[in-house]
Amino acid sequence: MWDLNRLRIWRAVVATGSVVAAAKNLNYTPATVSQHITTLQKSVVAPLYRRSGRGIEITEFGRRLAEESGEVFTSVARLDDLVENFRNVSRPRLRIAAFTSFNARLLPGIIESVARDHPNLRFDIQLNEPAKNRRSHCLIEIRAEVPQGGETRLPEMTRIPLFDDDYRVVVSERHEFAELATVPFKDLEDQHWVDYDMWAGPSSKVVDHACAAAGFERKSFAACEDDFAALALVASNLAITVLPGLSTLQLPPGLVAVDLTDPVPMRRVVMHVRDREAHLPHVRAFVAAAEDVAAAHLPPRTTVSIDSGWSGTGWQSRD
Repeated sequence: MWDLNRLRIWRAVVATGSVVAAAKNLNYTPATVSQHITTLQKSVVAPLYRRSGRGIEITEFGRRLAEESGEVFTSVARLDDLVENFRNVSRPRLRIAAFTSFNARLLPGIIESVARDHPNLRFDIQLNEPAKNRRSHCLIEIRAEVPQGGETRLPEMTRIPLFDDDYRVVVSERHEFAELATVPFKDLEDQHWVDYDMWAGPSSKVVDHACAAAGFERKSFAACEDDFAALALVASNLAITVLPGLSTLQLPPGLVAVDLTDPVPMRRVVMHVRDREAHLPHVRAFVAAAEDVAAAHLPPRTTVSIDSGWSGTGWQSRD
């Protein structure tokens, strides 16, 4: 009964709210999308949408169908992984999801260590900030947590804390803060800010908590999708930004990172390892390398003692 391609097209229509937008995202013509959703509606013998002017109005049933079918596509993705892994049994694959600053600053050293002992291993690297609705089934997830929000537990994965990452204020070398050893967070109140995270992810929420603790709201000068654009504005001395320490390890020329006090914003960087594959040699090698590289690359004030939960015979529950 189910045509997965039509169901996928319907989910795109519901997500975007229009046939035209869905067609653009899927690289189809609007007429093709309309034909597919009309056929799908006939096959389920229930109204998925109603015509409304020049567009459509999605029914409650149509919305529910799109939502509930998400599990179907998750299962299909796992089957795709199963088939692909079987075809490439002679060449194992390690799928990793992490945020940009980890991928740029720490991941290369981890992969270098793992590849030394597993030269035939293929690495697939994905971003998880901002979170995407559909990503491949990852064996390793490196995530940032907001300490005030508690620990994040992912289904069928073991959580391993890596380090606490203190934030710093980044300014132009011409800024008045550039010569200071530390800056009280309260002194940022009158500054113009560049927000590097338009998606309000965990790293940005840490700054929100710090502003609330200091009793003020940011004076937003600009908002960017990543720290590269934000740093370009900061270098022009138009504004300041507050970044995790990991993002300040390799600043472009003309920028200075200064420690913050009262309060010191901090995110927690954790690694999640899929339990089912945790025993594989290349997965164990990645976990060990991640712990070593994190400890070696971060200043002593940001590192914590690491207990991976590995006993030599299997993962020990951390719940």
